[in-house]
Amino acid sequence: MTGPATPAEFTGRRALVTAASKGLGRAVACELVDRGATVAILSRSRENLEAAREFVVEETGADEEALVLASADLHRPAETRGAIEDAIDDLGGLDVLVTNHGGPPVQSIAETSIEEFDEAYAGVLRGTFVVLKAALPAVADGGGSVVNVVSATVREPVPGDVLQNAFRPGIYAVSKALSREYGPEVRVNCVCPRGIVTERLEYKIELLADREGISVEEARQRRAEELATDDLGTPEGFAKAVAFLASEDADFVTGTLVPVDGGWSRGAF
Repeated sequence: MTGPATPAEFTGRRALVTAASKGLGRAVACELVDRGATVAILSRSRENLEAAREFVVEETGADEEALVLASADLHRPAETRGAIEDAIDDLGGLDVLVTNHGGPPVQSIAETSIEEFDEAYAGVLRGTFVVLKAALPAVADGGGSVVNVVSATVREPVPGDVLQNAFRPGIYAVSKALSREYGPEVRVNCVCPRGIVTERLEYKIELLADREGISVEEARQRRAEELATDDLGTPEGFAKAVAFLASEDADFVTGTLVPVDGGWSRGAF
């Protein structure tokens, strides 16, 4: 990911990416900066935000001023609203919003307590709602785009992952409604990753290895074999798909789910 080879279609545009200090969120921030945007990155850890800024600057060659750091815990609505309002003020407005969140624990309903269910709701569905409510007026002010990161399992829930199955489809339902509520000024879409190599996927691979009594390498190969591509994806490739949805090239795409899953989804619709 080096600046000169990438089109600068986001020059002069302002973006906010949540849960952006690592993984998919950081990759998206990196891609948008590389394409010319000024990007506010939000995470609960200031230390991780500082490290993310260093990473993005090194990867893109951009100035540090291309990034605004916003610290908040998505479980805390007032804190999140305040951080988003401050970030939008620092940016001078908002053209692109990318919502992301930490993934909930992978566990069955039998393994999940009511307290864990409430915790996941607060961080995933309610947290995304708080971000949307705080940022949408600014996005709508000049016309822009929202991309919500969910999961390929939104359309095909998997057994043994009750928290993800419960809350991520809710984000899509909200997105679908908002595409009408805020259209035509704002386009709202969801992007659905699966099989992208991040710390989250490594956690799932290790969990699979432990549950099946196989090696981590065997578990990784199983995950790759689920895909039509027969290989796992990269955060950089995923970020390019998000950038497309956020760009004017996707000006007729709204209210939909876009899978970036290596062909994992087998449904016809």
